[in-house]
Amino acid sequence: MPTPPCPGTPAPGDQLGPYRIVRRLGRGGMGAVYDALDTVLGRHVALKVIVPELADDPDFRARFVREARAQASLDSPHVVPVFAHGEIDGRLYLVSRLVPDGDLGAALRAHGPLPPGEAADLVAQVADGLAEAHRVGLVHRDIKPANVLLRRRGTHTVAYLADFGIAGRAGEADHGVAGDLEALGRLLGACLTGRAPYDGGSVGPLPRRLARVLRAALAGDCPSAAALRDELRRSVPGPAGRRKARRARAARATAVVAALAAALAGSVTALGRDATRAPDPDAAARILARALERDADLDPAAAGCTARALATAHGPRRLDELPRDAVLAAAARCLWPGAPPAR
Repeated sequence: MPTPPCPGTPAPGDQLGPYRIVRRLGRGGMGAVYDALDTVLGRHVALKVIVPELADDPDFRARFVREARAQASLDSPHVVPVFAHGEIDGRLYLVSRLVPDGDLGAALRAHGPLPPGEAADLVAQVADGLAEAHRVGLVHRDIKPANVLLRRRGTHTVAYLADFGIAGRAGEADHGVAGDLEALGRLLGACLTGRAPYDGGSVGPLPRRLARVLRAALAGDCPSAAALRDELRRSVPGPAGRRKARRARAARATAVVAALAAALAGSVTALGRDATRAPDPDAAARILARALERDADLDPAAAGCTARALATAHGPRRLDELPRDAVLAAAARCLWPGAPPAR
């Protein structure tokens, strides 16, 4: 059942300075957040309006202004940027980017746990934002899935650390930087289990390096948010890392096949010259594999795979007696899964 609005709180259609309220997005102890139209710039923004009882507290007002300025100074693509803050008709407000695709908590409730690579990528993005906050001396103190906003860009999701409402300075916060780092570990656990808050239970099978990162974060053994970000990115490559790795493998495979073609076009009689003496296809495959490693620049795994395919298809024959296209096809199939089989 939706929470009824407090008396005097903005409603759809209300105007606060240049901001026209469209709808309420959420509500917490400090105030409510609205989708609002900036009528000057013609764009939708997230407008946070502080509850009057807090806005009337001089100490809170001073801290609100200080932390709003600190958040506005953060230079990270993974912190929700602050556009403006101030007071309108006695109401304190904060204006930030409207991130359109909801929060991580809602996504986990709707879709369950994330694959390890996606979980590592999202938490690394949050850690990047947190590292920038720590750099300027700002401690978040409330890192949880509900405070991570998402924006879908094609097949990639951009994560933004949001809601610095109870943030403090690094020297003043009651649990400091270490608490933020442990919270990142719990955030990773929530992504891997689909449960928030993460209770420390089993997360299922993980890449070994990612499992070590999770254990270290939960144990408070990470030296900084930047270090945790870097370890996460190394543990399971994100989409950009996977694309880069695929391109590198393709380039390597192309070069190897070119070397193999050159070897076949050259002194092929020296390649696998003892293959016909082998008593069976397995022995022939071993001889061919050694020749492919030596003269065609194939690594042991690819050479063995290619040689077995050729020996199975053609029996104990010298490499120079095999159809050139069959050799290239066998090598390509071993280097690129899904390539046409040797014929």
